[in-house]
Amino acid sequence: MNRMMTAAIAALCIGAAGAGFCEPAAKHVVLIGVDGCGARWIPWDAMPNLKALRDEGLYAVGRCHRPTASAINWRSVFGGQPPEVHGFAKWNSAKSDIEPPPSALDADGRMPCIFSELRRQRPEAFTATFFTWDGIGNSHATNAASIVSWHGGKKEEYPERDAAVFEDGVAALDKKPVLMLLYQGQVDEAGHSHGWGSPDFTNACLRVDAGIGKFMNALKASEMWQDTAVIFVADHGGLERRHGGVEDVRVFEIPFIVSGPAAKGLRLREPAMLEDVSPTIAALLGLDAPECWRGRSAAMPALE
Repeated sequence: MNRMMTAAIAALCIGAAGAGFCEPAAKHVVLIGVDGCGARWIPWDAMPNLKALRDEGLYAVGRCHRPTASAINWRSVFGGQPPEVHGFAKWNSAKSDIEPPPSALDADGRMPCIFSELRRQRPEAFTATFFTWDGIGNSHATNAASIVSWHGGKKEEYPERDAAVFEDGVAALDKKPVLMLLYQGQVDEAGHSHGWGSPDFTNACLRVDAGIGKFMNALKASEMWQDTAVIFVADHGGLERRHGGVEDVRVFEIPFIVSGPAAKGLRLREPAMLEDVSPTIAALLGLDAPECWRGRSAAMPALE
C-alpha cells in the first residue's frame, strides 16, 4: 500500500480523541509517572528497563509548562489542559487557583480527567491509581478509580514507599485494569536534597528502574500483556537543587514514551506536551476526548 493510499484510509478513520484509529489500539494502559525525571537527566545506560521501554516503543522529548511545579504539570497530565485553562498556578496547588472557564467544566461542575472520563464512558472498567505524593491525589479524580492507594510518609521513606507502589501494581494485574497509574516520588526528592545529576539522584533513578523491571516482568507474564500500552512520563526536570522558577531547558524537557504491544504500528507526533498524555490514553482505549481538553493524542497510526 503506498503512502498516499495509507494516508487516505487514515483520514477516513477519525476516531477517539481525533487520533485516526479505526479500532482501539489497546485494552489496557499503564501510566508510569516519575516526578522530576527530566529527559536531560535520565542515566539511560544505568536504567536498562526504562531503556527497553524506550527502544522497543516510541520516544519523544516533550515539554512541561512554566512554572515547572509538580501540581501544575501533573494536573495537565491527567486533565488534558494547560495551566491557563485548569487554573492550577502554585507550587503545591490542591485545586484551581484561577477560576477555570465554564466551558472547561463537565455537567457536575468539575474538570474532567482521564479517570473520570473512563468511568463516565465505561462504568464497568476496573481502574487503579497508586502514588506516594499526596498532590497526585489532587491532580485527578481518585473517586473515579476502582482502587486508590496512597503510600504516605516521610520524604526519607520515598524509596520504600515507591517500591510499595510497584508491588501494588503487580498485585492489581489479576484484576486486568483498563487503566493503572504508578507514580514515583523519590527522583524529585533526591534532586531537591542532593541535586539533579548527583550520585544520589542517579541512585534514585536506579531504584525506580528496578521497580519498573519487576513490574514489567509480571505484566509480560500476565494475560493482558498483548493488549497493553505502557506510557512513561515525567512532570519536569531540574537544575542543581531547583526547578520552578528556573529558566533552563534541562528543567523543561520531559520524556514521553509509549511502549508495549499496543504501540506497534504507531508513531508519535511532536512536540509532545503534558496535556497530550490523557488524550493519548483516551485514543488508545477508544474513548471520546472531552471537547474542553486542549491536548491531542501524541500516538498516531504510522504511515507505511
